[in-house]
Amino acid sequence: MKLKLTPTQNLCVGYLESGFEVVQMEEQFFFVKGDKRQKVLPKTLEALVNRGALKYTTQGDYELSDEFVEHRKKMCSPVRSKHTRH
Repeated sequence: MKLKLTPTQNLCVGYLESGFEVVQMEEQFFFVKGDKRQKVLPKTLEALVNRGALKYTTQGDYELSDEFVEHRKKMCSPVRSKHTRH
């Protein structure tokens, strides 16, 4: 998995982490949550799949891959230091 993402790819991951779903309408893709909608290019979704951040499910949906979710948890967890400040 290539973990380095472009700013656009990071933005897309942020949409998915905040509850948006990828929806295809005709030939275009959108992040949709409630009445909010943001267009996303198919090549951006494909790049995220190629980098291992997204997976394409058997139901035809895009979602964050399990490996990427685990990586994100590790990156967001507080760093434990041997020296603590008092």
